[in-house]
Amino acid sequence: MSMTDSRIENVIGALALAFADILQRDAQAKAPEPGPAASAITLIGHVPGLSIERLRRALSLSHSGTVRLVDRLVADGLAARFSAPDDHRAVALRLTPLGETTCSAILSARQTGLASALAILTSEELQEFGNLAAKLLRGLVSTEDHAYRICRLCNYTACLDCPVEAELA
Repeated sequence: MSMTDSRIENVIGALALAFADILQRDAQAKAPEPGPAASAITLIGHVPGLSIERLRRALSLSHSGTVRLVDRLVADGLAARFSAPDDHRAVALRLTPLGETTCSAILSARQTGLASALAILTSEELQEFGNLAAKLLRGLVSTEDHAYRICRLCNYTACLDCPVEAELA
């Protein structure tokens, strides 16, 4: 590996952290609490009927930690539990109207922060960067659980040709 390659990898690592910081800061500012609540809300919003187990795996939390998070979201009026249609013993989750409003606010704040960070690029550069990012995402996806983890704060309506979903197909 050359020094140029090491520099490029280092710069990309720093950029990834800077983007992660923007995403976390802006999403959590609209969430009811710091931590994984913003990701939980957006995942439940994307997959109405999401199981607690699927949410747990996507957020890399313990079962009890996920249940406590869901308890807080339910207590805050953001989410509701119901029996899963395919297994009435299992609990499924959906957003309430307040949860949907909160989800929209989280995604809007996320989008604004990212757009601001990317504003330095020309239209052509942004397109090329997006194409390269999609290629990298396709190469990173390993399992369906990993896909949920990668996309835990995604704006699914904006991702018309999702590279993560395409890789799993």
